[in-house]
Amino acid sequence: MGRKDYFKKGIFIRIYLARGWFMRRKIYRYIYNFLLPSFIMGGIIWASGCFSPQTSQKNVITVWHWMSDRQSTFEELAKKYEQETGIKVHFELFFPPGAYSQKIQAAAAARDLPDLFGILGEKRIIASFIKQGNIEDLTPYMEENQGEWEKRFIDISLKFNSFAEGNIYGVKPMIYAVPIDTMNIQFLFNKSLLKKIGFDTPPSNWNEFLKMGESAKDIPHTYGFVCGWGETWFLYCLVSNYAFNIMGKDKFFATLRGEIPYTDPDWIRIFSLFQEMKERGILAVGIVTMTNKEAEQLFANNRALFSFNGSWGVNTYRQMNPDLQYDIMLPPPVSDKYSPRIWAGAGSSFMVNANSPRKKEAVQFLKWLTEKEQQIFLIERTHNLPSIKGCEDKIDSNLRKFLKNMENTTHPNLWPINESSRVIEAINTGIQKILIGEKTPLEVAKEVQKVKESTLKEK
Repeated sequence: MGRKDYFKKGIFIRIYLARGWFMRRKIYRYIYNFLLPSFIMGGIIWASGCFSPQTSQKNVITVWHWMSDRQSTFEELAKKYEQETGIKVHFELFFPPGAYSQKIQAAAAARDLPDLFGILGEKRIIASFIKQGNIEDLTPYMEENQGEWEKRFIDISLKFNSFAEGNIYGVKPMIYAVPIDTMNIQFLFNKSLLKKIGFDTPPSNWNEFLKMGESAKDIPHTYGFVCGWGETWFLYCLVSNYAFNIMGKDKFFATLRGEIPYTDPDWIRIFSLFQEMKERGILAVGIVTMTNKEAEQLFANNRALFSFNGSWGVNTYRQMNPDLQYDIMLPPPVSDKYSPRIWAGAGSSFMVNANSPRKKEAVQFLKWLTEKEQQIFLIERTHNLPSIKGCEDKIDSNLRKFLKNMENTTHPNLWPINESSRVIEAINTGIQKILIGEKTPLEVAKEVQKVKESTLKEK
């Protein structure tokens, strides 16, 4: 246990012992409830400052991340880099992701970020870090040697980490992060279950999807569709996929700008898709509160015909059931007017601390990490899609299937405008109410529009 940990432990032991004495005396409750927390936070910030990533271990590049499944892989890469260059790289894991995000936010406020870090969250959060001067502009490094570094990457992976000219965040249009892998999210289907219900090919449209999903109920202990909708961002991902398919990108973006209401018939149609899945009985029991890991387990155990998941699931399925036979497809289209879209982009990315005394060394490490040899090592160990070109022959067959629809990709980080988090929350909560039978699609549309109008008035 380090000095900082002893400091925190000592403070909290004394608080615990003193708590009863304080609370028995009304005059001291103000001290306990209001002044003491301020003292504690001040002490913790002071203690953290004594051990700042920027002031300690001057010859070590420090990296903060949340990827618990990759820590051992990162450590092997760090050892290799030290052998080649003599420079140490220390990967610090903080889990779960929510705790990691809080730590990053606090470190940014205290100007105490490590040399390299990632940000989990919306693009507006990344923009706020840039405006605060916490993230290094990587464009000059990318353009060195006739743009050798920049040319390595799959286009969408760099776009994901860039800000376009005239972006709504007012951020200088440059590249601000380095992707170490890419991802996309699509529909999956179990090939053996599909044959059991009498079909040789996956559904070509929404009605066929519902029909096949219903047929899956004839197989004992099997569901038509499973997804981790307890993690509500999956809901918004699917909503936006079908918004592109049903109304097209222009009308979708017009809604985000407040020019089209959520009570528009196209939006009611989108919300109705979830009601149809419920009424046709294709959804796994408990899907409203199910985590993605639970959903992956059901699909891996051959208990669901269809799922909606990302390319990262390939590694999960391989660990859960190496014999699982499945394939990938685009979301079954509702309309033939516009093509369905899927979310895709950089899976994990690292930013360079603009205030780090070791930022040049950090950039050199990122260049090394995104060389072909290291990318292949990451592919083989983590089973994620690479961020650079030229590694396709090293990708296993299941992962390669996710590459076939990359021309139909989109992502909020690539949109010219994003929806308010309050509206997104209203959409996700509304869909959950539809799924449990509390609200109709029209009622949800009206509730979402009410929240939208409230956010527009605040601007």
